[in-house]
Amino acid sequence: MTLDPLPDLTGRTVVVTGANAGIGRFGAEQLAAAGARVVLACRNPDRASAAMQAVRALHPAAELDVVRLDLADLGSVAAAAESLRSLGGIDVLLCNAGNTGTSRRRTTKDGFEWMMGVNHLGHFALTAQVLPALRPGARIVAVGSLAHRWSPIDVDDLQAERHFRSFRQYGRTKSAVMMFAFELDRRAREAGRQLTAVAAHPGFALDSLSPARPDLDRPSAVLRVGARVARGWICQGKDAGAWPLVHAAAAAGVQGGDYWGPGGRQEVTGRPGRSTARAHTRDAVAAKELWAESERLTGLTVPIG
Repeated sequence: MTLDPLPDLTGRTVVVTGANAGIGRFGAEQLAAAGARVVLACRNPDRASAAMQAVRALHPAAELDVVRLDLADLGSVAAAAESLRSLGGIDVLLCNAGNTGTSRRRTTKDGFEWMMGVNHLGHFALTAQVLPALRPGARIVAVGSLAHRWSPIDVDDLQAERHFRSFRQYGRTKSAVMMFAFELDRRAREAGRQLTAVAAHPGFALDSLSPARPDLDRPSAVLRVGARVARGWICQGKDAGAWPLVHAAAAAGVQGGDYWGPGGRQEVTGRPGRSTARAHTRDAVAAKELWAESERLTGLTVPIG
């Protein structure tokens, strides 16, 4: 498969969180290839710089920047947002970075459960502080997951203090980021703001099926051979996994409140297509409760108007 051409993104500024590895890394490469100015917002500046050099080796004319962002630290989020506001206008905020799981409950610098703190609350805080820098017509893309299907959130136990199970908590964080995106889009439309908020997911994407890049670790030969057996059936590379995210960020025909993912069997592989988000992620009452709790925890208000 080849990626369908994106529109010319020359003059557009796209911020990608977690752009130094995995899906975010390939998404940044694809957006840069279309002419966008891509800002790699990453926790590790050295790895981000290596990714930037690798992308520029493929696309010498690419316009790239690095901003340090640690979503597990609200102080770092505030500093990153200040840097991003100085860019002169942002067209896309792609909230890609995330933690996929911890075997035991741990907390961020601010005392949040780690996955909820990084995946949802960190991005909530970043969005709240970057919104003033978004240009009219800008897009915000939240990265969901197939795991949301089995994991409605519990606002009364958002931090999994009573019951922690790693996979369930991960799924709940992805339900939360999707709920935030859909509620953000509802509120933007009500306020008459030219802002499109959507969610997207990568399907089942593996490093072992991704193209080799000098800045990325190469999985073992055994993993690569095993993954190839299932290629196209149940899994794909992270370059393909980035396609729905990039499509949601930049392609024509994307509408507010959309949910994009791979369009193949069970949404695990294939070209980008509209996906079906479970009903709990579109529950407006629960989304308002989540929004209020997120504002309370982060101490931030999202300035929609």
